[in-house]
Amino acid sequence: MIINKVAKFLFCFIFILILSCNSQSVSSSVTNDNINEKPVSKIVYLFFEGEKTSDGKETIKLVDKRVSDGFFKNEEFGTAKDIANTFYKMVLFDKKNQVYKTSIIDNPFSPVFESYGKESMEKQIGKLDKAEFFYRYNDNDNISKLEIHKSENNQSNLIFTLKL
Repeated sequence: MIINKVAKFLFCFIFILILSCNSQSVSSSVTNDNINEKPVSKIVYLFFEGEKTSDGKETIKLVDKRVSDGFFKNEEFGTAKDIANTFYKMVLFDKKNQVYKTSIIDNPFSPVFESYGKESMEKQIGKLDKAEFFYRYNDNDNISKLEIHKSENNQSNLIFTLKL
């Protein structure tokens, strides 16, 4: 008789436990559905190669484009404008051909190197004939074009355009 009561108690306890686990899995699947309804943020990486021509002009070409899930809170790169007087201005345009965002990156043909001596550290500007670099941005499905401008001695020249 006591064994029957203990068996019934255990059976009821296990039954309630199973029901509570099932209700939790149903509620978690509902919350997962709500998460999937939100638009997924994307990060776009554009990989470029550049080469200087015989007359000293820089030519840029897109090598690869990759997209991944996520977003950057701060998309800006550090720059060395304090010692270099050339940099690239990356300009993103929206679908209405309005400037969406402008970023500044170091000139990949003139990278800044740090050299360490016995007493100090110095920054020097290198000179390259070929270079590789990348640019990343948060994608909101409103970006239509990228322009790369080379700024040197307070003059800006368009050197590359890409339809996105």
